[in-house]
Amino acid sequence: MKKLTQALLATGLISAAFTVQAQESPISANVALTSDYIYRGVSQTSGGSAIQGGFDYASESGFYVGTWASSITFDDSIEIDYYGGFSGSLTDEVGYDIGFLYYDYPGMSSDDFLEFYGVLSYGGLSGSINYSDDFYAGVGKAWFYTLDYGFDLGNDFSLGLHYGLQTYDQDVWGTEDSYSEYNISLGKSYAGLDFGLMFTDTDLSDANCGGSSDCDSTVVFSVAKSF
Repeated sequence: MKKLTQALLATGLISAAFTVQAQESPISANVALTSDYIYRGVSQTSGGSAIQGGFDYASESGFYVGTWASSITFDDSIEIDYYGGFSGSLTDEVGYDIGFLYYDYPGMSSDDFLEFYGVLSYGGLSGSINYSDDFYAGVGKAWFYTLDYGFDLGNDFSLGLHYGLQTYDQDVWGTEDSYSEYNISLGKSYAGLDFGLMFTDTDLSDANCGGSSDCDSTVVFSVAKSF
């Protein structure tokens, strides 16, 4: 589950930096409420709240599969993701995770897309690369690069630093083929719940964000439960 959580953080599936606790069973579930669903720096709920949840299977061999869903404010108001991969260790300190993500928007199949990703981690530092041959809404080829660092602050507090660079093979929103996003997050586990507080921003103006404020800086609060 630790490697899976790193992959989800790296790909933007987890909207705030809460810690998913390791499960003794190979099958686990999670549910979360968040004040905003942020995907790669961009609100998927027009600044509104979202309910999210998923199921995972992770074997001792490192193989895992799962599904995750979130409410959104476009494409019939739901996103369902399917993913699978394999994680392991190259050395005592270096870990890896490779896999795929399929983004499904029921009722709007033309917006569905597939990504492949790879993650390398060293202690609290991790970097990832995601690639899609046909990104969302027919954008075409796209790459997403991330660098993350997580700190254990003690007393079940954690701090996360994240930077991401999204690139395309054609202009999107007038961004000259790319944009940067970053966030700073604080996590706390308490009474069986995982709380997250995150500040997030991009270098996109409203004009380069489809004329909306979905790419502006914002603070996101979330609470999650793992089973």
